[in-house]
Formats: sequence, structure tokens, C-alpha cells
Amino acid sequence: MVRIAICEDEKETQILLESNLNNILKHTNKEYEIKKYSSGEELLESELNHIDILLLDIQMGQINDMDTARKIREIDDNMEIIFITSLIDYVQEGYEVRAYRYLLKPIELEELKKHILTCIREIEKNKNQYILIKNKSNTYKIYSNEITYIEVQKKDMLIHTINKDFNARYSLEKIEKDLNVEEFVRCHKSFIINLNHVENIKSNVAILDSGEEVPISRYRHKDIKEKFLKFIGDRIC
Repeated sequence: MVRIAICEDEKETQILLESNLNNILKHTNKEYEIKKYSSGEELLESELNHIDILLLDIQMGQINDMDTARKIREIDDNMEIIFITSLIDYVQEGYEVRAYRYLLKPIELEELKKHILTCIREIEKNKNQYILIKNKSNTYKIYSNEITYIEVQKKDMLIHTINKDFNARYSLEKIEKDLNVEEFVRCHKSFIINLNHVENIKSNVAILDSGEEVPISRYRHKDIKEKFLKFIGDRIC
């Protein structure tokens, strides 16, 4: 079941989005559910943990609903947010909340179809993508989309995730083979970062959405910045 929410105050746009989504999804043989909200406040009062994809109008009336997106990220780190906007002014702020894509009004059916179907495929892939980590007494199943960064100190590896950290005796070379190379990059001889959780790249650190800073070695900086810009650039329509 794919659960999609539309948060849009313009009734005409809301109806059009719902109609287009129905036309797109009815040909996929997937079970789906579409819910509609007319304001960020109404959305935040609902059961957010049951939404996979959110189509969110950034500018509803006089209110900037980037604040709504920030509040959602405090509650749900996995929901994919697709911003709907007439302007591209909010792209930088969108990095904060890891916006999946931006759709510019008027929304074209083919653009909506491309991004929705790609998003669904990635959600399904991520739900099934995990690594198995063993330590002395336990084996852990860790979903890769929940990993924020990985570090190695001598022979000990520390895997940082959204909810907790895991210790294991692995090398970065070994775990790199198990991870999605498009999203995970080696930024330092002792660190790997998940680009999904990076907000900004500075001269010698990657700043994560958690506020943590991960070191970037000098000779890797240019390559990491290029990969990060390409990664976020692919998320803009």
C-alpha cells in the first residue's frame, strides 16, 4: 500500500493533483490511498506516520509551509516530501528537510508521473535494502536509509543511524560494497556519509541534518562537493 497526501489550499490544484495521481497509479497494479489537506495545520493534526509521499505546497496563502516540512521531519524522517511551488526560491531551505523533488506550477502530468513513479520505486527499494552487521554476540539488521554516517577507529566500526548506534568489527572497504554507492560516499579515510542526511558541505566538514559534523579530508573535498551538488541537483525538477 502506497499512501500519498496532498497538502494544497487551492481547491482546483488539489482536485487536479488527485485526478492525475489516480490516472498514474491505476495503471501500476499497486494498492494506494490518497488523502487531501488544505493547510499545514490540518496535516500536522493527522496521522503522519502512515504517509509515504507528501505533495506539499510551500506557499499557501500568506503562510510559508517550509515550517510545516520542518515539523514533519521532527516526527517522520522517512516520508518523501515533494514540494509544489510557483517559485524556485525555497530550494536552499528544502535541503534542510531533504525534499525529494520540486514541482513547478503549473504541474505537467508527465513530470508528476515521472517523479511519483520514481519515488515509489525508491521507497520500495529502501524498505528492502539493509545490511547485516555482526558483533560478538548479536546480528543486527540495519536499513541503509536510516544510516547517517559510519566511522572507523582502529579496528572498531561505529554505525550511526537515526535512532541508535551500532558497534562492529568491520572495515570501511567491506561495508562500502554492501551500500548504495550513489548515496554513500567516503569523505575521509575513516568516515562514510549518507548524502540523504547531509545538509551542507563546508571546507572541511559535512553538516548533517542531525547537526553533527563529519570531517572531510582535504584531497576528497572537491569530489565530495561535486557528488553532493549532483545528488541534490537530481532532486530539483
